[in-house]
Amino acid sequence: MKYWLVGLLLASTTAVALAQDGMKVGYVDIQRVIAESEAGKRAKERFQAQIKKAEGDVQRERQDLERLRADLDKKGPLLKDEERRNMEADFQKRSVNLQRTMGDYQQDLRQKENDMMGEILKELEGVVSDLGKSEKFTVILERSQILYSDAGADITTKVIEAYNNRAPSPPQPKVAAPAKGK
Repeated sequence: MKYWLVGLLLASTTAVALAQDGMKVGYVDIQRVIAESEAGKRAKERFQAQIKKAEGDVQRERQDLERLRADLDKKGPLLKDEERRNMEADFQKRSVNLQRTMGDYQQDLRQKENDMMGEILKELEGVVSDLGKSEKFTVILERSQILYSDAGADITTKVIEAYNNRAPSPPQPKVAAPAKGK
């Protein structure tokens, strides 16, 4: 027990000594950087365009299915048994394909979002590191990990400016939506 108290006392004394020796701490709100930086805005626009394309493809297929269902309801009683069964089987097959396509789109879009965020976070790591070295920070933390901090320690705006002023990355190739009905 005594050793534990001695260790705690030494650790707190060391922390106080570091703070008195000019320890400089800052924090960055990564979500704000992503939302307000030029690269983050471009990534969001690309991602939104991909979502719209996927939604359009799914909507077209839904409309086709609705038309097929209406035809089946309208003409079904008048058709021969075999023709009606074929039409019902086609409807079921296309319905299952639509569900698969929707799942594929969701998985693909999640992966694309993760990839885009990974690229941005990798670039931000370099920006924060460069800023930390140039302004002699001892440590820079992410805002979500801090319970309290003085607003003066927030360097998010500086990070956004540095990130926007950094040489832009080569343009990202447009990624096609997944093929329908795998």
